[in-house]
Amino acid sequence: MSEKVRILHIIKTLNLGGAEVNLLNLLRVVDQDRFECHVAYSFGGELEPKFKEAGIKLFKYANKDYKVKSLATIGILANLAQYILNQRIQIVHTHNFSAHIWGSIAAKLTACKIVEHVHDLRYLDPEEFARRRGFNNQYKYIHKFRNVSDRVVVLTKQNEEFLIKEKIYPKDKIREILNGIPMDGSPTSNCECRSIRPKAFSDDKKELIVLTPVRVAPEKNMDLILRIVPEVIRQIPNAVFLIAGDGPLYLKMVDEIKKMGLENNIKMIGYHPDIQTLLKDTDVFLLPSFLELHSIAILEAMSLRIPVVISKDVGCNSEFIEDWQNGVLLDPFKDEGWSQAIVCLLKDQQLRQQMGNKGYQTCLEKFNIKDTVRRFEDLYVELTRV
Repeated sequence: MSEKVRILHIIKTLNLGGAEVNLLNLLRVVDQDRFECHVAYSFGGELEPKFKEAGIKLFKYANKDYKVKSLATIGILANLAQYILNQRIQIVHTHNFSAHIWGSIAAKLTACKIVEHVHDLRYLDPEEFARRRGFNNQYKYIHKFRNVSDRVVVLTKQNEEFLIKEKIYPKDKIREILNGIPMDGSPTSNCECRSIRPKAFSDDKKELIVLTPVRVAPEKNMDLILRIVPEVIRQIPNAVFLIAGDGPLYLKMVDEIKKMGLENNIKMIGYHPDIQTLLKDTDVFLLPSFLELHSIAILEAMSLRIPVVISKDVGCNSEFIEDWQNGVLLDPFKDEGWSQAIVCLLKDQQLRQQMGNKGYQTCLEKFNIKDTVRRFEDLYVELTRV
């Protein structure tokens, strides 16, 4: 039997975020007979126990959240390089920008191959980023790390086009590998898998729930929800918009809801550790973001046969959603269509089931984590042969 390929995944934290969840999903499925995976991180979070439960080899390269420009970078690089040498790591796989800077330098010092996995928005045009209410301080650094990676894994065609246009990486070094989630192929319908209603909901069984799990920040376009809710509840008084998440605009959003007298129809519950529990009692999933790459939450909703109403031309949404078939795509810069779509879905249970079923089929065909992992395994093998 040939020796295992040793891979070190480097990430900033093990908090409950998209990159972290995706990494956990990947490592739970990877072929352990062929690949030995390690995870280096700077401090723990909600997912740290789950990584430990999965038996994944963990290495803490720092004890708190340091910035790249801090003096701690010297120690972090030394810690990573030493670990790479001690564990005979062959491939360094980075998962966010700070981790990529530290990881790629350590990999170069130890002659390792580098896979740069782009979970953030470093490769979006800065003017477009600003138009979408984002702030990107990474752009000034990306040209300094031009062509440092052996392969770059992106989540959107927009990222691939930007890399080629800016001559940061040639096309032959870029791979588009979308996120995956566990899919067991069970035909269980959304109605059949509904859970006992969590505390976030009232005891009124007639409520129709619209769920938005999100970081409450400018780029997530939460003010659109405030503008469309009055029209939705005018037609469907028992509609409840549940917003699960925290962020810099959380308190402002709470104040606006009170001023508008919408406390009964918009529930701000803050951070929730188990979005899947909320999803199982959700009728429509809503995410009107200006900025996304490939939302795990969207996939989780689709996998539970919940119809999704999401932004078009944001991240890779338009690459896998066929409008009014397996989801609804709308312009996040315009209010037009959002309230009508939600009302239409909430009024028509059969339409919700049809769209939910098609969304589930999309997940089954395109986003099974087992297929995603196979693509990464092929990539690792390819690099060991270069």
